[in-house]
Amino acid sequence: MQQLRKMDRIQIAQINKYNVIRCLMREGPINRAAIAKRAGLSIPTVMFITEGLLKSGFIRSIGKGVSSGGKPPEMLEIVPERFFYIGLDIGRTMIRAAAVDAVSRQVACLREPTDNPVPERKFVDRIAAIILKIAAQLKTENDRILGAGIAMPGLIEKETGAVLFSPDFGWNNIPLQEWLAAKIPFPVIVENANRALALNEVFLMGGETSHTTFAVNLGYGIGAALVIGEDLYTGASGTSGEIGHITAASQGPICHCGNRGCLEAVASGAAIAAQGKAILESRRPSVLGDLAGGDPGKVDAALVFRASDMGDREAARIVNKAAEYIGIGLSMAINVLDPDRLVLCGGLMRNSPSFLEKITASIEAHRMRQAGRAVIISAGTGGEYSTANGACRVLSNSLWWNRKLPV
Repeated sequence: MQQLRKMDRIQIAQINKYNVIRCLMREGPINRAAIAKRAGLSIPTVMFITEGLLKSGFIRSIGKGVSSGGKPPEMLEIVPERFFYIGLDIGRTMIRAAAVDAVSRQVACLREPTDNPVPERKFVDRIAAIILKIAAQLKTENDRILGAGIAMPGLIEKETGAVLFSPDFGWNNIPLQEWLAAKIPFPVIVENANRALALNEVFLMGGETSHTTFAVNLGYGIGAALVIGEDLYTGASGTSGEIGHITAASQGPICHCGNRGCLEAVASGAAIAAQGKAILESRRPSVLGDLAGGDPGKVDAALVFRASDMGDREAARIVNKAAEYIGIGLSMAINVLDPDRLVLCGGLMRNSPSFLEKITASIEAHRMRQAGRAVIISAGTGGEYSTANGACRVLSNSLWWNRKLPV
């Protein structure tokens, strides 16, 4: 019982420190009294925590603020260059790497085509090289780089960071975290890409922590993650969020997961590109064919969207059908989860401003009456590197809750 009480005190102290840092990160520069009010802590507790953060060099004083009637308060802020995180978004078509500083500001980035992900060990060597390349851009000591977060599509074993199954890559039981840890000079953690993206989008939204956010990644594949407050919901076996593998068309094409008619098989970027290539292979005249110069190999989802916007009827049919299927899938999620925020992210959302409207219309047509009355549907704001930045957040959260953050 005494040991339990000791653990409770440690956890409470850790949570208090996290809440103080959260205030500094979101609202800094800020004074101690304002931190105490925002975090619901006593001023002596905030003074104790901030003194420790000042001594560690994590925060600094920037002088006196404006007085509201008494003595001008001391203003505090996080030192951005105190340390850095690296994040990788390993997509099926592109690898994006980013580095963020201590206040989650992106300070470096790069991207490279994914190319062939097999043999797996050779591909992991390449991932390690990319991590070291982005680290070199920081021009800082390795001890200021706290690690690398890796966002990977597929089912990830939480305890080990192993890729249990990745349909996009054709991987099974690959110990990605273990292999990378042996190749780079700082900690590494692997998480599902959709969860990393969701964490970053929730962080960017800011505000209260009482929201339930369902973030959907519409890209080469389709996946999602549920964030309750600021915490990921991973499910009993760690496989929640695989909305791309619900059956959307029972007689549809076989998905690379092995099932038939998955949402991903009929409405993802890969599916849209495959349907666009079929237009060219049919030899029918089309705007899409002109844009691709008659070469099916040049057709991707972005080109199908572009042809649709230019009036190509077949391309428009593909885009509209994808939006309808996605809306049907998301209406199911709303009926089951009843979130108050639904955020649509990923490459497909960047292809056309009208795609959100089409998906929203499909959701409204298919969700149960009165279900999801509080949900606000919006597009993600994190941009091309949102998942990579989210991988940095996965790493920082892990270091924080395992008390390995050097503050």
